[in-house]
Amino acid sequence: MLEVLQAGRVARITVFYAGAILLWELLVKLLEVPDWLLPAPSQIIDVIVDKNPVMLSHTLVTLYESVLGFALALVLGVICAIGIVHFPLLRDTLYPGLIMFNSFPKVAIAPLFVVWIGIGIESKIANAFLTAVFPIVLNTIMGLTNMDPELLELVRSMSKSRWVLFWKIRLPHSLPYLFAGCKIAISLAVIGAIVGEFISGRSGLGYLVLSANNYFNTPMAFTALLYLVVMSLALYGLVILAEKLMLPWSRRETVG
Repeated sequence: MLEVLQAGRVARITVFYAGAILLWELLVKLLEVPDWLLPAPSQIIDVIVDKNPVMLSHTLVTLYESVLGFALALVLGVICAIGIVHFPLLRDTLYPGLIMFNSFPKVAIAPLFVVWIGIGIESKIANAFLTAVFPIVLNTIMGLTNMDPELLELVRSMSKSRWVLFWKIRLPHSLPYLFAGCKIAISLAVIGAIVGEFISGRSGLGYLVLSANNYFNTPMAFTALLYLVVMSLALYGLVILAEKLMLPWSRRETVG
């Protein structure tokens, strides 16, 4: 029964998007919309067929920047969250600073990375890290602290070790919150890498979109955006897969 429902859902999604693409194609043709304004899906497919090796090379650059920035955010974000929860000095000093810094627009900070780090790939990785780290820190802190007080008292009565409490109770309890933060962070890491490429990129999908817009090559810009969407969805799917593998006991209700 579940397989039938899943197949029906996939069929509905496929029909909806196939119809939307077909309607897009028909409207562009019937209204004679110029390709520099809005390309037809068939023109985007032509660019994919003709420029696929170039598109893939730029996609790999953005993928590398996004994944490395996300990985740094994951490691440092979890360490930072653990320190804030367990050490009052960090909780009173670092945590308010993180909250304030999170309110800054990341686009305004990105040009500073070019000044501090240079125009190479490092500045894009730093920008991806900066945009991705806050959801991980905040969600991990929530997972480490939002616990049943009676459970904490029970564990404390059985063991006085803070590390036993952390490894046996706090850390497993925080994993669903951590993965919720990772789902947000992986998308933000891609956005951060793209913003960095807009500012000082010489390669990558963000650079390709900006370069195509400068020459009014809208089909190329749409194609780069399509590759960007596919890459982002793939990364998001990998986070979901990791969650299912690491948290087999965790169940989520699905819409519909």
